[in-house]
Amino acid sequence: MISRLSAFRPARTVQRLPPRSAACPLSFRDLLAPAAELGLVLPLVRAPSAAVARGALVAAKALGSALGLALPRGGRPERWFAEVTAAADEVAGGLPLLLAGEVRVAGEGALDVERAVSETWALVDAGLTHVSIDGKAVSAPERGRVLAEVAAPAVERGLGVDWVLPLEDASGGAPRAIAGLQALARRGFRPDLAAVRCPAPADEGEARAQAD
Repeated sequence: MISRLSAFRPARTVQRLPPRSAACPLSFRDLLAPAAELGLVLPLVRAPSAAVARGALVAAKALGSALGLALPRGGRPERWFAEVTAAADEVAGGLPLLLAGEVRVAGEGALDVERAVSETWALVDAGLTHVSIDGKAVSAPERGRVLAEVAAPAVERGLGVDWVLPLEDASGGAPRAIAGLQALARRGFRPDLAAVRCPAPADEGEARAQAD
């Protein structure tokens, strides 16, 4: 039975699903506000295969939890989308899903930006519902312009977008992160959230520093 939430599936996502599919991938924008209001954590599982996705889906269904599934870097988004949504249709119909992919921008040069925009379009066209953009390699003065351009395809389709900022930018009161977000806002682009990627800490002190 198809959930009423299915009405909120992004248009391109619906086009990529087979008829009468009960898989329910949603934009992160539709999941973020309710989760924040209820104080819920949205688990995100990196799923290199349909088997991993299936296991996570079964667990989420049993717990009544929404679930995020992430396409690993270098994966084929169309094939991955087909496999994980088929698993969702079979074992977790109606379960709210986030299907995420990542784009890493190699620099602010025209070729780097063009390549990153193409990667974003590939994720959007495959039916994914969320895009993470890592612009660490882009110089700070150009970051607002470049990230806004790279995110444009996802924003245009109403998908969720997060900015993966360097861990050092998020520390010490995060003045650089705030400046970066302000630069994005001036370009008319407001990410749904900012994210940091924390490496495995070597000890308790390093873990505490990352948490701070």
